[in-house]
Amino acid sequence: MASEPEKLIGAVTSHYAAARGFLSRASAFVAKVTFKIPKGATPGETIDELGKRWALSEEERLTLHILVRTKPGVAFFDEKIQSVNRAAFHRSAFMLNAATQLLFVDIAAQLYLSFPLLKFALFGANLLLALVAHGEMRALFKALIAGPNALPPKRRFFGLLPNPEYNRAVKKHSRHYARSAWKEKSLYRPAYFLDAASIFLGAQFIVAPEKIIFPFGFLIGKATGLFTTLVMIFDVWRGVRAGEDARVAREREIAVYRDLDI
Repeated sequence: MASEPEKLIGAVTSHYAAARGFLSRASAFVAKVTFKIPKGATPGETIDELGKRWALSEEERLTLHILVRTKPGVAFFDEKIQSVNRAAFHRSAFMLNAATQLLFVDIAAQLYLSFPLLKFALFGANLLLALVAHGEMRALFKALIAGPNALPPKRRFFGLLPNPEYNRAVKKHSRHYARSAWKEKSLYRPAYFLDAASIFLGAQFIVAPEKIIFPFGFLIGKATGLFTTLVMIFDVWRGVRAGEDARVAREREIAVYRDLDI
């Protein structure tokens, strides 16, 4: 017969295994919903995961496998995969916010105003941002397939004269980071905070809970409050993260400019 300490250890282990299984399933669900490309143990495994989410032709697969044979190619590949994942997360987040604005937020009603277009304006704005993030995903995927652009030589005529094409190529290479920093800081970040503020001020189910028969109205009211609170916290977190992502993109842009031949 098992002793009390053994029973306690067995119960804790069982609960830990159950919690770990739940977290694993939740993580897998979030990764699937947000289109996250898991990083494999090798670049080849990551390419296989990418192929599960994007239709890769044999030529594109071969191009990627050739790309990751070199250290700079692996760095370029990892950076683009991270950028695709970030854009995919933005797309899913704004789709979630669009649904929340449509079903659970009505600022005008909370402020006793008759302005139904405000709800649809916030809903449409989130859909538009989701489309922007989706377009960014496709552009990043094309850039990944195209591979890194080789820079022309710094000097020409046997090193006697500077090559202006080199600086132009470096500046062109930095534009992606500049656009990314601008989107994160000036587009996504304010949008997340605006969504969080609108949810805080106007959280309400599309049908007023008091108009629904008891106890369904009571339960819907509580569930709506819990859901909108979680979405609001999520938006605040994503807004803070967008500011951090903008800082990283700006640092990468500055790092590119250090290669200018001035």
